[in-house]
Amino acid sequence: MVAYPIARCRNLQLAGRLGGMAKIGVSPTRSERLGLLAARLVLTAVFATAAIPKILNPTDFAVVILNYQVCGTYTSVWIALFLPWLELVCAIGLFAPALRRASGLVLAGLLIVFILLHGQAWARGLEIACGCFGDFTTLDRPKTNYAWLLLRNALLLATCWLVIMKDLRNQQQVRVA
Repeated sequence: MVAYPIARCRNLQLAGRLGGMAKIGVSPTRSERLGLLAARLVLTAVFATAAIPKILNPTDFAVVILNYQVCGTYTSVWIALFLPWLELVCAIGLFAPALRRASGLVLAGLLIVFILLHGQAWARGLEIACGCFGDFTTLDRPKTNYAWLLLRNALLLATCWLVIMKDLRNQQQVRVA
């Protein structure tokens, strides 16, 4: 770590402060790198696992989308064909440095949409399969646990936010150094 007096670094975007000194080009610690890797692995595993059954069975997934009662048949078919591939590409993109931030932003946007969809379904008393991981039927399951779905998606959204912000911070540090 190289420290310079603040007066000499006025035009630089500073990564932090240490007394009267600025830390420039501070690389993440090993635990931060491992934590970020774990976050990307979790997101990739969740979204890839969710995408594959929907890719293999788009017809049933289109029916699940229709059950949310927010779009018509034509739209639900297109969503069922497009959404799983988007999830899979973005999940893989979390490991490509050039795509990491964009993939994280798209996944965060999807999670916000999922939170809104589950929230409206819960508020309207709809008893439907969420369709998240290929669970396309409600016949052999107990009542839909919307509180768990909302909590899970909120935690995944926080994980996406962590990946996006760490990627931004790391990129800014590279520019400063």
